Amino acid sequence: MGDEFEFAELGNVRRTKRLQLLGETWSEAPDRSVLQASKSSAQAEGAYRFLNNEAFTYVPIVEAHAEQSYERIAQEPTVIVAHDTTEVAYEGEVTREGLARLRGGDQGFLAHVALAIAGDGSRRPLGVVAFSPWVRDGAKTSKKNGRKLGGSDYAKVLDKESARWWETVQEVALRARGASLIHVMDREADAYPLLTQLQQNNHRFTVRLCKDRAVRAEDQSEEDTTQLLKEAVRKLEGIFELDVPIARRSESAIPRKNKGFASRESRVAKLQFAATTLEFKRPRYLSQEPKWLTINVVHVREVDAPADSDPIEWLLATSEPVSTQEQIQAVVEQYRTRWVIEEFFKALKTGCAIEKRQHESYETLLKMVAICLPIAWRLLLLRTLARSMPNEPATAALSPTQVQVLCACSAMKLPAMPTARQAFDAIALLGGHHKSNGDPGWLVLGRGMEYLLTLEHGWTAATRKKIDR
Repeated sequence: MGDEFEFAELGNVRRTKRLQLLGETWSEAPDRSVLQASKSSAQAEGAYRFLNNEAFTYVPIVEAHAEQSYERIAQEPTVIVAHDTTEVAYEGEVTREGLARLRGGDQGFLAHVALAIAGDGSRRPLGVVAFSPWVRDGAKTSKKNGRKLGGSDYAKVLDKESARWWETVQEVALRARGASLIHVMDREADAYPLLTQLQQNNHRFTVRLCKDRAVRAEDQSEEDTTQLLKEAVRKLEGIFELDVPIARRSESAIPRKNKGFASRESRVAKLQFAATTLEFKRPRYLSQEPKWLTINVVHVREVDAPADSDPIEWLLATSEPVSTQEQIQAVVEQYRTRWVIEEFFKALKTGCAIEKRQHESYETLLKMVAICLPIAWRLLLLRTLARSMPNEPATAALSPTQVQVLCACSAMKLPAMPTARQAFDAIALLGGHHKSNGDPGWLVLGRGMEYLLTLEHGWTAATRKKIDR
């Protein structure tokens, strides 16, 4: 992983070399503590000095990986940029400097992330292109006299958390140097100002809607005649139907998360697809945005859902054309690709165990997370290639030396040039995975990668010693 930090500008060459060393050693033990990952007490002390050094922040560490990600973007004809916000939570009663209480009661911070993904259907992650963390300061920006702020009051609030969605789009578009980008966002991004900004600035996008907002009614005898969005789309005639497997979803330990994401069993759902162009009416509490916003909408709904299950229903606002079945399916696939960023968060939190670290300050934790971003990306890339492009050469995700070590040390019989799937299975086996249990989880994959990188370190040292003789 040291190559992802090669051009980090930390104001000192020695710091950059230390960062590269941390990237390499932490990759060998992504879920371990600093002490466990370090090869000596001196190395551990150097890591702690680096993380606690106030001469630089997490920003140049993130930037080093982001620059590499933008280089990968330049090689792709179309790129999907998945945007999402995640909570990074830390249990325990010991107060950590700079953190605040999250809604679940733990200490922590929030991070808004943009992840670049190849738009060719392979869902290959290309890397993190934006990372914006913040801590809620406890100010009552969402409530007034104990009640949730109304639209007009909330519109007056400055520095809203929601502003990060548009700020990130601008940053990525500016730095992507004219690449063809499609910005994909979940329901949290359903805001009239954001949809307006995306459209007025000619950004390509697909955003899942959640608000049952007012749209222009079919009867346009009066200019302001409106109906609700869901009423309008449910009148649409379905264009086509598809049987789609729906994955099982477990009940969350956090009750508030079950409200929007109830548990369910796996099933094959019959989905009906429709699309139209609608005019959204500006909410009354806004004044700067245009009164009407013309936008394409794709409606996906489940037909004949089981009586004990909530039917699947998606409403997607998009800049893309939706006149044909092929175009509608392309929009739905763009939204489904957004799930890759959820897997990235799992790789970051479980594979790299960022929420188990014991660092005691916000700034130190941010540096630790910044170092883990490319490690989580590499784990996700390996798993993605194994699933969607299994016949790709293993070198698409691993270095030539890693492939050589894997072939020599794996209990599996591997060819000289293994595929991504063969390498994935071999690494999972190193982590203690049994093939009959299906694909490995992030913990097992992390352990397997740790073992491989440890073997690589010894291999490289032995090769170097042999050459020096």
